[in-house]
Amino acid sequence: MNYLYNKEQELQEKFNDFISIKITNESKDYYSNFSIEDFFELKTTLQDINNIITYKTTVNFMKWLNDTFSILAPYYESSLEQILATKPSDNGFDVVVSGEMKFLAEVKCNKPINNGFKFGSAQRNGIIKDIKCLLEGKPKVKSIDVKNYYKFLVIYDFGEYTLKAIEHFLKNLPNEYKEKVKLFEYDKAMELEMVYIVFIK
Repeated sequence: MNYLYNKEQELQEKFNDFISIKITNESKDYYSNFSIEDFFELKTTLQDINNIITYKTTVNFMKWLNDTFSILAPYYESSLEQILATKPSDNGFDVVVSGEMKFLAEVKCNKPINNGFKFGSAQRNGIIKDIKCLLEGKPKVKSIDVKNYYKFLVIYDFGEYTLKAIEHFLKNLPNEYKEKVKLFEYDKAMELEMVYIVFIK
């Protein structure tokens, strides 16, 4: 017997499984109890998911930064407060630490497309834009002279997918950035002219 694809059945199973397993721990048919208006409301609520993921990754990066550079300790709490007070729509950098050592970071939470091993063109362009901002500054953030800051591109770590995608990305960087971006190495001295990639969960 040939299997007949049923779009609604697939959508219903995925929706119910996610709600049951991740949220309520109770197996029910949530899909059938949702009106179209309910789905719209849920969609509106979930629009902030990317901001939540970015915020949590940023905080975890700050913990990593504090563990890796002990000189950061006096500025750690104030830097966290600054992150907490920054609106998602803000045009500044995701992390700014001004102390004896100055740090800038942009945080990206892009998962390689289709569970593959490379970023899509829009993801790639967004990462390149962030690299450019770290190296050249942002027009709307004139108070920060990026030449005086150590620079990080923080990538959420989805495991092997992320590593392979970054390796592919680095091989295909525009020539103007090829010698200015590399993976962070604990045993190597940092340079102000470089952007260092760090994987954070």
